[in-house]
Amino acid sequence: MTDDWRSETQLRLAESSIYKALKLKCDTDSPAGIHVMSLTDEAVFYAYQRTKTILRHMGEFTLHDGDHLFRVLLLMEKLLTEKNIQKLSIPELMLLILSAFFHDIGMAPNESEVIAWKKVWDDSPAFSSEREEEAYNTFNRFYSARPEQQEIIENLISQGKNSTADTIKAYLITEFIRQTHADRARDIINQDWDGKFVYRDTDLTSEFAQICYSHNENSLTLLELDKNYLCGPNTFACLPLIGVILRLADILDFDAKRTPSMLYSHLYVREPISIQEWNKHRSVDAWIINSDIIQFSIKCKHPAIEASVHEFCDMIDRELSLCNNIAYVLNEFHISKSRDLQIKIPFKVNRDKIETKRDTYNRPLYLYRETKFNLSKRQVIDLLMGTKLYGDPEIALRELLQNSIDACMLRQAQETKWGSPYTPEIFVKYYSHEDDDILEVIDNGTGMDQYIIDNYYSKVGSSFYKSADFYTLRAKSNANFTPRSRFGIGILSCFMVADTLIVETRRVYGPHESSPPLNIRVEGQDSIFWIKAGQREKPGTTTKLILRKSKNPWEKMSDTAFIKSVENVIPNPPFKINITTTLQETTRDENSFKDITAISMKDHSWKENENMRVFDIKLDKSELGIIGFASVAIIESQGSPLENVNIKSKEIDIEGKSYSLTKKISLEENKIILESTSITINDIGEIKEDTSLQHLASSKSRLSLHGIEVPTSLFPNFWDAKHNQVKVSWPFPLIIVTDICGTRDLDLNTSRTQIIMSEKWLLFEEELAYLICDQIANEVRSEYWHSLKKILEKKTKNQQFLRGLNRVSKF
Repeated sequence: MTDDWRSETQLRLAESSIYKALKLKCDTDSPAGIHVMSLTDEAVFYAYQRTKTILRHMGEFTLHDGDHLFRVLLLMEKLLTEKNIQKLSIPELMLLILSAFFHDIGMAPNESEVIAWKKVWDDSPAFSSEREEEAYNTFNRFYSARPEQQEIIENLISQGKNSTADTIKAYLITEFIRQTHADRARDIINQDWDGKFVYRDTDLTSEFAQICYSHNENSLTLLELDKNYLCGPNTFACLPLIGVILRLADILDFDAKRTPSMLYSHLYVREPISIQEWNKHRSVDAWIINSDIIQFSIKCKHPAIEASVHEFCDMIDRELSLCNNIAYVLNEFHISKSRDLQIKIPFKVNRDKIETKRDTYNRPLYLYRETKFNLSKRQVIDLLMGTKLYGDPEIALRELLQNSIDACMLRQAQETKWGSPYTPEIFVKYYSHEDDDILEVIDNGTGMDQYIIDNYYSKVGSSFYKSADFYTLRAKSNANFTPRSRFGIGILSCFMVADTLIVETRRVYGPHESSPPLNIRVEGQDSIFWIKAGQREKPGTTTKLILRKSKNPWEKMSDTAFIKSVENVIPNPPFKINITTTLQETTRDENSFKDITAISMKDHSWKENENMRVFDIKLDKSELGIIGFASVAIIESQGSPLENVNIKSKEIDIEGKSYSLTKKISLEENKIILESTSITINDIGEIKEDTSLQHLASSKSRLSLHGIEVPTSLFPNFWDAKHNQVKVSWPFPLIIVTDICGTRDLDLNTSRTQIIMSEKWLLFEEELAYLICDQIANEVRSEYWHSLKKILEKKTKNQQFLRGLNRVSKF
């Protein structure tokens, strides 16, 4: 049977133009060529076999079988053309074939992994190994970050609709496999093929794994790969070229792992569309794909299918646009290296043959129109400007500051790449001029030109920092920072506090090169932009708000209070920010955060008590993306930790009846409580026993994300907590002051006022719990820690806290 399978792959492989070109070149490159052919045959056979197991776990949700792999290889040939294939080197041809067969190998997880994932729905899961438990925890984080899906499944089970619930569970496992398959592919390559993908004496395993991984990343990251990777004497491999051809060939096969969201929206409605129906349309009636045209011929039976096909073509168009940019860079590079290799890719999909299927009377089965809900600009702006989204008008300042910080961080990376001296700096000014109050934010960042203004600044919801333009700049400059600007709607918040916006800007292009300066004036959110030649001499942006007299949140503030409000917005800036008012000025920089400690937040809600022990903890793990301070309170007596302590108890007799007077301290979720009983006598001489509760310590937080304040509590009251908002429940009171920095990130709501429950948060909470518990463990003796650990395990059901706690090792 094995020989039959090998014969099946070999017979089909031998028909490939890329394989034929590889074999022809290898025949004249002995003995290296013999090794390459043997390796290619063995690896293709391995990947083909493993890929056949995908259907076991993916059910109707995918058609990622061996046919997909051979189609990808065929599409590679169509895109490259026979002429270019002959110009490729042996390593390039080998990597093309191998990437076609290995890029989706992560879609075939081990059976043990799937079994571990499914235990998420078991009441009391048991694990046979640490590896199985880790697989369970990884999927559990993914599942826990989707509370809406959890609620749907629980409701279906309560209604007895177990089969529908199982369908959604299968979809979640499929989605998890899809999202993580690139990481898994890289792991499989490293585990099973480490050191085996070799040409002559050059080990290409790591580079090959990165190519397979890159097909599921932003396409512009391909520019980070080596364009001229030395594989032997006068033998090079253009790694970005292989990555571009792979990702285009993959997506052009109407890749089921990228099934459009439009289709999923029709899974559970009155007229449902199954995934099987979509998969049928992946086998299109006919197609033409080459370096000049991409055209699909499809006759659709349902408007959701036709809409999904167009949505998919939109996705391909976006990919083609990005890959054309990469191809341009590669073609210019090949010219500079005198290499006769020029890649041509169509710019768009030709959709002339995408049609509605007709019946035997030549009547369309339905009338297809791209009719869908449209938003009213006026009402959307009212929504954005009202309390429903932004609420606090001070958010306008925060939005301006984060835009300026991002611009400066990007320019800093660019100037470093160019070898030019640069010191980022921002000025925040608040002053009066001709009876107007002015808020002004000035930066020396990248600035803007007309292109940025037209495509991003003036387009609500179109964020430059989520665009291909940004990723291109980041790749070219090796920028390594997480943008603070997210949603592309922040500039609208300025009109919560101002009717007039004036901008002076100039964009940096290169060393000593910049765009002409521009002056922009906007009189209200519905106003036409009035753009004229500006006066700014150096790159950067100045944004001036002429504040409303009735809705100016800073109008009644003293200079000191205004400076304090700005400092609160930027507790941990990455560089110097100067704050100036009419009478005062101050500076905040990357060292200012050290002055904010958890101790400074211990107000009346934290009281001293001889049975309460406080641990003050420094969080200094910038490599993990967590810096700051924390204070934790626990209960102890006679040098040992306890759940509660009876600190006073007395029995008294009044008129022959006994009464108890007690005081008890208890460790509770997010607090320590003092419970007291007393007796009182009313006006007619009746004696009553009263119980009172007093908080000795309660949890508080102050959190910022990449230096910008997130004005919310991690410990909201249940009546204040919003849907899907993070709420920390730990088995002791905690004061935490932290900045999430580096490459670590959290998901926020649109107004950046709340942290949203997601997998990013679950990972952060576990890491934070570990760091805090580990430092506590290091401060106490072993017996003390093991006693405290038992108490903490008993007092909480928070899985992230428990995972962090159990990572602490102390013998």
